[in-house]
Amino acid sequence: MLNDPAPVMIVDDFVGEAVVQRLLDYAIAHEAGFRPSRVALGHANEGYIDETHRVSKVNQDIDPVMPWIEPMIRKAVADAIPKLGLVNVDQYFLEPEIAWSGDGAFFKMHADTLRHRANPRVLTMVLYFHKEPKAFQGGELRLYGLGAQPDSGDDYREIEPRWDRAVFFPSWFPHEVLPVRCRSASFEDGRFALNCWVHRTSGNGT
Repeated sequence: MLNDPAPVMIVDDFVGEAVVQRLLDYAIAHEAGFRPSRVALGHANEGYIDETHRVSKVNQDIDPVMPWIEPMIRKAVADAIPKLGLVNVDQYFLEPEIAWSGDGAFFKMHADTLRHRANPRVLTMVLYFHKEPKAFQGGELRLYGLGAQPDSGDDYREIEPRWDRAVFFPSWFPHEVLPVRCRSASFEDGRFALNCWVHRTSGNGT
């Protein structure tokens, strides 16, 4: 029998309208820095492109935006760790990126842990933003229980990608991003998400 879908903490109005607009402006201005998303495989740190499993683009060059949002992320992480039942996360570092999803983008069921790394991911945060009025549909986040299998009809929790909504969940729970539908081919009309993973640093227990 499968466990319940992943525990989750949802925070609406996470960083405020002004900061979200700055994030959107930054992403649009740096469209050229977005590259096709990759899928992790075993010990391959760089991963590989597999458009049967994941279609989107990401930009990891976002150091300029982190001062706007990092204090809010760290405050929320401090709340999320006990609320979501995480332990031994006294020390951690953040791994952020901005992801863009246009028409037809998706990410099939997967987990974020990357356990082969010395400092595994233990907590996933996603902050959604987009142009107003919203120009796309779909792109919901589905969270499953441990042991769920693709296309099996297992129970799930589905979360809409709303403007300035942040979602936190343990990285080892399987999840997927449903297909995005967007009539416009313009980059600025897509679904944007700031992904930020909490890596537990070496020296903590397991």
